[in-house]
Amino acid sequence: MANSEQTTARTAPAPEGEAYDVKPNPGFQRFTDGIVAAVFLWMFPHSVRPNHLTFVRFLLIPVVLALLVLGLDWWALGVFIVATMTDFIDGAMARKRDQITVLGTYIDPMADKLLVAAVLAFVAYTHAIVIAWVMVGFIAIELVATAIYTPILIRMRAARPANTYGKAKMIFQSIALYLFLLGGILGFQSWVTVGEYLLVPALILAAISGSKQILGAWRISREQRPPSPSSPSAGN
Repeated sequence: MANSEQTTARTAPAPEGEAYDVKPNPGFQRFTDGIVAAVFLWMFPHSVRPNHLTFVRFLLIPVVLALLVLGLDWWALGVFIVATMTDFIDGAMARKRDQITVLGTYIDPMADKLLVAAVLAFVAYTHAIVIAWVMVGFIAIELVATAIYTPILIRMRAARPANTYGKAKMIFQSIALYLFLLGGILGFQSWVTVGEYLLVPALILAAISGSKQILGAWRISREQRPPSPSSPSAGN
């Protein structure tokens, strides 16, 4: 996800695979990137690219669900933690190694949303948590909106607009899901309750993040739309 949340649109096309220019990261983002780089990035050679980790996250989604359905909750929690960690690692890797690509800015948040929605749906079903179902529904709307404007922006070779709210949303969602899973395993209902409360700010941040992404995509599509033949800039 981090691939996308700090990436700015670039109007001129670049060759496939070339990194795209980004604005300086906020102080908090630089701080977290530094920690992730120091703890994890040394494990990955430069031949491993951020998009590789994003595809791994896609592959881990059915694994987590299968483990949950089979009742292997500790294994499911472990795989889910690994999957969410790849979200922070691929973003830091992309920024630190200057490997941000247009493709990465789209598939990264899609992997995040699908992972969170899948586990949230299972948690909502098993614990009968209404706000979790609301969150799942909102993520579904985000995915539909993303599916609509992503092909347009990819054809324009435009990266997703910058959005700093998505990072905070993912943190709240991940912590809430950790608490849901651990609370269910250990029988600590209070942890499940805390997880429910954490979904409230996550839902608010999701609404802000989704609105900014859609508005930003609409602006990019307008800015990069070719001039009409009747406009003065078209040479008439």
